[in-house]
Amino acid sequence: MSFCYPEDIQRRPKTMHVTIFSQPGCHLCHVALRIARHVQVDVPFILHSVDITHDSELLILYGHRIPVVLIDQRERFAGKMTERDLRAALKKARWSKSISRILSRLGLHPNR
Repeated sequence: MSFCYPEDIQRRPKTMHVTIFSQPGCHLCHVALRIARHVQVDVPFILHSVDITHDSELLILYGHRIPVVLIDQRERFAGKMTERDLRAALKKARWSKSISRILSRLGLHPNR
């Protein structure tokens, strides 16, 4: 039997979330989703695809900029995206979380 201690839980990296705002008939949106699914085979993350036509606020915010890609709720891309771009952004997001956590434990607050 294996036990999970609180410090073990804190050491586990949290799964990243990638959100792609899109709408039907958008070729670049289809390409962005295909790229994300391809990258997801090697890099673990949860993929969300959001059709902005069902939400008037999202349509106003992103209607002319789709596809818009968020990683952990931070906008990373709008419009064209390559696999290389996504991989680099995921790597950067993963490392920035770790560095922020380390600095926070040292009493340094990088986001201030």
